[in-house]
Amino acid sequence: MRPTRFALTAAVAAALAGSSLLAAPVATAAPAGLADDFNGDGHRDLVLTGGSHGADGRVTVVYGTAGGPGTRTQILHQDSPGIPGAVESGDAWGSAAATADLDQDGYGDLIVASPGEKVGEVDKRGGLTVVWGGSTGLGSGTVFHSPYTNSSTYGDWFGQALATGDFDGDGDQDIASASQSDAGAVVLNGPFTRGGEHSGQVALGDAYGYLSVEQLVAGDVDGAGATDLYLIGDDLGDDDSSHVFGFLHRGGASFTQRAGSVRVPDDGGGFVDGSERTVVADFDKDGYGDLAFGRGYENTDQGRGSVVVHYGSAGGAVQRVETLTQATPGVPGTIENDDGFGAVVSAGDVNGDGYADLAVGSPGEALGTVDQAGAVTVLRGGPGGLTGTGAVAFDQDSADVAGAPEREDRFGSAVKLADYTQDGRAELAVDTNEQLDNTRWGMVHLLKGSASGITTTGAKHHTVVTLGLSYPDLGGPFAK
Repeated sequence: MRPTRFALTAAVAAALAGSSLLAAPVATAAPAGLADDFNGDGHRDLVLTGGSHGADGRVTVVYGTAGGPGTRTQILHQDSPGIPGAVESGDAWGSAAATADLDQDGYGDLIVASPGEKVGEVDKRGGLTVVWGGSTGLGSGTVFHSPYTNSSTYGDWFGQALATGDFDGDGDQDIASASQSDAGAVVLNGPFTRGGEHSGQVALGDAYGYLSVEQLVAGDVDGAGATDLYLIGDDLGDDDSSHVFGFLHRGGASFTQRAGSVRVPDDGGGFVDGSERTVVADFDKDGYGDLAFGRGYENTDQGRGSVVVHYGSAGGAVQRVETLTQATPGVPGTIENDDGFGAVVSAGDVNGDGYADLAVGSPGEALGTVDQAGAVTVLRGGPGGLTGTGAVAFDQDSADVAGAPEREDRFGSAVKLADYTQDGRAELAVDTNEQLDNTRWGMVHLLKGSASGITTTGAKHHTVVTLGLSYPDLGGPFAK
């Protein structure tokens, strides 16, 4: 069963707080500059995407505090002051988002994709809106377009997938975006200016017959420092184009060259829903990035799901492959049809031991007689990589987790591990769909990291009203 995504279209409000949209405090840019610290107060901010094919594309930002995401929220859309364009049907503004300090001012900036945007007479040309950070938070925006397009009348859906990083190794943050043109994927080189300038661009499709990209995954694969990039998709000019691959481009001077590839395990679900189903992280702490694929909708196993990990080595070569399922010793639960184990994945160090851990969403998990209640499993990293030993599962029956298991809540339909409290341990953010009087409520849970891993003690939640509108195939609620 494929996941149903619900657009996030109203204010996020902390459960224990009053009104959102509080006055913006003035802050000074943090010296280290976190990519998702938009007001420079030293705290990470939480971004929930909400793009749609209708007229409701928007992004919600929950500003951080020392204790994690707080009570101040900001809603952005193309009718917001300072944001270029206008809310129009089909723009899909907010269907993908990423963060980086693009202008080197010490404040994080937000990149919002609108792949369906019409530009002039070119339909679906797409674009990226950079919303600039500052002392009071996110403010005005600047639009950047792809220099490549298919024709004068129909565009390339620029922005269907996003990733950020220092891909050319020059110290500036760059933006990678999928492009349905001969370019395949386009990298806009930084630094960027608010006037719309940047330091050039490169197309990655020249190394392929015809590259079709479904997902972009950035990380340090070979330990060399510059950001490496996996293009998840297929090469329609290749004899083996019936399969999806992860094509590796190593960061640095040779970034435009195709450095290698691994075949993506085919779960029958594809990657077109925009969900984060592939991550790069160092699960065995050997200094090389490992590539973890979520296989939540595998046809041959009736949607039971698995996670497949390709362990990296010097030069980015795969040294071994590991598969984990709910039948792996130590992993909670049992293999059942339509669980969707691996539908979404996210990596982070939940206990501060230096090994990356993996959160695995199973939004189709049944709890007792409650169908599609959903669950999230945290697999622990260690010297041998990911293991079922010490794995813990969370759902809305877990102590201190808000709500209760209900049919089609799909707890774990999106997950993100990130250190929002800046204590060296990643928190777990979990999305779920709540229902009340035929109205969908998106509920975002935040479970804290600790020396023993993720704990529900002190768990928080934020709620979002979605007005009953359903927009499938447009990705999860957390920006990269």
